[in-house]
Amino acid sequence: MTTSSPGRSGEFDFWKMSGTGNDFIIFDNRPGAVKAGNGDFFRSICRRRLSVGADGVILLETGSAAPVRMRYFNSDGNEAEMCGNGARCAAWLARRLAFVHQDRFVIETAAGLHQAAVEGDDVSIEMTAPADYRDRIEIPGLPDSGTAAAINTGVPHLALFRERIDDLDVPALGRPLRYSSLFPGGVNVNFVSVVDSGTIRVRTYERGVEAETLSCGTGCVASALIASRLKGVSSPVSVLTPGGELTVEFDPQWRQVLLRGAVTLVFSGRLGPSAPSP
Repeated sequence: MTTSSPGRSGEFDFWKMSGTGNDFIIFDNRPGAVKAGNGDFFRSICRRRLSVGADGVILLETGSAAPVRMRYFNSDGNEAEMCGNGARCAAWLARRLAFVHQDRFVIETAAGLHQAAVEGDDVSIEMTAPADYRDRIEIPGLPDSGTAAAINTGVPHLALFRERIDDLDVPALGRPLRYSSLFPGGVNVNFVSVVDSGTIRVRTYERGVEAETLSCGTGCVASALIASRLKGVSSPVSVLTPGGELTVEFDPQWRQVLLRGAVTLVFSGRLGPSAPSP
């Protein structure tokens, strides 16, 4: 595998990866050729049907406090502190690109340092220690909002519990909540259904993507933790998303939280000279 340095006439190599349907365009940015501040470039290549298409862009770089650094940009071009599925995909590719030569290593993100473990196509990532938990949130205009709770698992998440979530119009319900005045910086919105004491179903409206994604790693972690506090769900929690299944493990004090699941290399390619400049 090669790096994302320019090829002929400014061409750039990339890898398209998916973590249970949450998909990313990844650049090996050790040469520094892809500029982090170019939101127009990230928005352009994330556009589905008109370019590569993805929920976000990941720049893999050499870290200052770890062998691997991940910088994550949502499809709206803005940088986010953390992405659980993105970190799992980044770990898998970093191992294949020989950033590291062992299967367990540390990844640096804007949310801190995370232990990663790569076992074939199964990748686990130790998540940011959760913060800012609050429940019994009353949301104006939402009759059953007393079942809502929020937590920050690297990025802020709101969880609302429903008996069934299969038939929900997640974009219509999630969009106004994502911009709620209760969350000045915006929030990701998760709709959660408890299947049994070790299983939940989750659908997520993702901030920065501004749509429902097939899976959201930090959202699955947030939903599992909140379900453990409010609904008696116990670790390990199987989280069923539209894109597949993830597992969330945690201790009772939430001091160590782990996200685990499969990742897929969808394809690799090269952005041609007609693509916007990074």
